Amino acid sequence: MKQFGHEVEFGNNGDYKPINLTLDTGENIEIIGKIDRVDIGKWKDKQYVRIIDYKSQTKKLDLTQVTSGLQIQLITYLDAITSQSNLEPAGVLYLGLIDNIVKAKKNLSEEEIEKEIRKGFKMQGLLLADVNVVKMMDHKLEQGYSDIVPAYIGKDGELSKKSSVASKEELARLQKAVQKIIKEIASEILKGRIAIKPYQYKQKTGCDYCKYQSICMFNPNLKGNEYDYIRNGSNQEILSEIGENNLK
Repeated sequence: MKQFGHEVEFGNNGDYKPINLTLDTGENIEIIGKIDRVDIGKWKDKQYVRIIDYKSQTKKLDLTQVTSGLQIQLITYLDAITSQSNLEPAGVLYLGLIDNIVKAKKNLSEEEIEKEIRKGFKMQGLLLADVNVVKMMDHKLEQGYSDIVPAYIGKDGELSKKSSVASKEELARLQKAVQKIIKEIASEILKGRIAIKPYQYKQKTGCDYCKYQSICMFNPNLKGNEYDYIRNGSNQEILSEIGENNLK
């Protein structure tokens, strides 16, 4: 795939128009933003787009957090472009930019060191479940794990369950799910609902890096102070649930 652009904007003066959503109340909202990097590739008669978000460290796409409204950025970016073009979704990925420290129990050759460094820069996210599209992202990949994207090709030449992939229909449902989440968030904001109920997911909470704890005075040991607990599920479980819910 070839790079289409850096800092691609969707907004009134951007490369793409804002995302326009109509709330149940009839009010309209506009979502604007800037995408770190957009790549485009062609397979047969279709063009595919890949969204890449730069991070200071390696990060994975957690669909539990996506459907809970905590990690909706990449899917929103994908929606911003595919809804306004004839481009097919190829995937959404995070790319860590910090140099990695290579550790080994034996002396490594320069080639081995280079290979370990590449592993540290391997992108994480969700790809379209199409082996030909994946090979556009890693031209050397024929079998086994890709050094570039979260994909594994088995002996049969197809993507295996070890890959982080979703079908075109599943990606479309994810986009609808995120649209619904954005509408719900916007509705709550417009209604002035700002209840002090931070999330808790695994060992993390919304209070971990909050600068306003001295103002809200949230304390889970006090009556009435409760976390919004988020149930953990695998990416495949979340994709299945979205399909079963048949979001509209």
